[in-house]
Amino acid sequence: MDSPLQLLRELLPFGPSSAEQKSAAAVRGLLDTVAGLTSQETVAKLAAHVLPAIGQQPNLQLRFKQLEDIRQEAEHALPTLEQDITQAVLPLPTAVTTAALHADNLLKGMSVAYAGIARSLNKGQIESGMSHVYHRCIQRAMAMVARRQLLAYRAYAAPSATSWQTLHDLHRLVRGPLIAPLNGETAPIEHEYLGALLFAYLEPSKLPRTELEVINTCSRQLAAYAFICDFPADVGTIRHPDSCFLVRPDEGTAGYPLSRLPSNVSTFGSLLIDCSQVLAALDRNITRRPGKLVEPDLDAPPAILQSLRVAIGGRSARRFSRTHFRPRGDLVSGFGSVISFLDGNTFSRRAVDAANRYDSRGLSASEWVLIDESPDGFRLRYINGEKKQLGAGDIVALQPRESSKIHVCLVRRISASQVRLEIGLQLMSPQVSVVDVAIGDSVESRAIFLHSLPAYGKHAGLITQPGHHSSGQKVRINLPGRSLHRKLGTCMEANGGLEFFTLEQLPD
Repeated sequence: MDSPLQLLRELLPFGPSSAEQKSAAAVRGLLDTVAGLTSQETVAKLAAHVLPAIGQQPNLQLRFKQLEDIRQEAEHALPTLEQDITQAVLPLPTAVTTAALHADNLLKGMSVAYAGIARSLNKGQIESGMSHVYHRCIQRAMAMVARRQLLAYRAYAAPSATSWQTLHDLHRLVRGPLIAPLNGETAPIEHEYLGALLFAYLEPSKLPRTELEVINTCSRQLAAYAFICDFPADVGTIRHPDSCFLVRPDEGTAGYPLSRLPSNVSTFGSLLIDCSQVLAALDRNITRRPGKLVEPDLDAPPAILQSLRVAIGGRSARRFSRTHFRPRGDLVSGFGSVISFLDGNTFSRRAVDAANRYDSRGLSASEWVLIDESPDGFRLRYINGEKKQLGAGDIVALQPRESSKIHVCLVRRISASQVRLEIGLQLMSPQVSVVDVAIGDSVESRAIFLHSLPAYGKHAGLITQPGHHSSGQKVRINLPGRSLHRKLGTCMEANGGLEFFTLEQLPD
């Protein structure tokens, strides 16, 4: 028999109801069961069992608190899966694909749950005292969607149109038909929205996977310098069109740079994202002197910051049209493998030699079909062979079948999906040589000498192992039968696999 105190609690409108208590107890019990599970098992259980139980909680404030508990639990498991995806070969192995699907399901479910609370509060005209929960739910939902998109970028896959539409819809919940000034509750939401857009504008498919976490952090810092407003009726009033983007909230995309705006895109009802101050922030970091403090303080190498500036500044448009054809070729990746491939391990044109390729040379290759070609690059689609830990910025050697010509390229773009893997390559030089490089009397090191650099002006170039050389050093390059004395110029590219310098003539 119920006690008088229990009967009083059920009759008077204070304290949690019996249904609320049972729902909270059920969720707590399910959360206790994930202890000791692997990261993948934890993520799968949170998505399949714990999240659905939260949906049965009628009290929105308690439901929000339970979602926060799940989010804290997920933070212990998700980073491991995200790191595994970043480091996996491409195309992704089945086990990694399964882990990625579990992570995506959890992030999607949490985004839907947070957004559901916000929309329920919005329909109830947001009672006093619940405004902070309303705005926090929108921000959390956006953060979950942005993390889903980053998960896709880690595998060089494109975020879904639905994820972009969700972000636009969530942003409209606080922006509304009347633009109100930002405050302590709405400013973080707009910052989250701009951070996701800005990261997309940095073109993650052209960036090294190992640098995505750093670049994502930079995009969040830079988002504070982006400005969003309604698209003006007169495009001529836009002061910095090269660093501006158009967003159509009714479309499932991140938007378009104004410098490459499709002719059939309507600007009615669109938003303008002005990134001119983002460029200024990048410039402060690129040009700052050692020891000097700047705002924002971006923790990324100058070469990466310069790449981000090019992407935001609207200067990355394709310079050549492409010609379509379908020959096949073999691809070798990695600095050491490319050196070995060029240095005496290239193949003849005879098709009969194909059966002996790589068997005795310790090199692993993969077979690709050349989808199209331009004067300075190629687009390739993976067919079979050794899977690669490819990333944007990696060096590769491409040899088309039935040809003895070797093309040394840098990977500039990667696009991955469940059915295909494609990469875009930039051809570095029409003539390359493997050379020994020395500084004074130091021990010689192997490098790739680029006799000319059509894309970078009247220079020769040198690709070396990272950490061995720096700009301004005088080097001796030993070519067959002769030596060149040059000075290392600008470091045009630097990552975990290589450093790419221009070469300057020494004064007589």
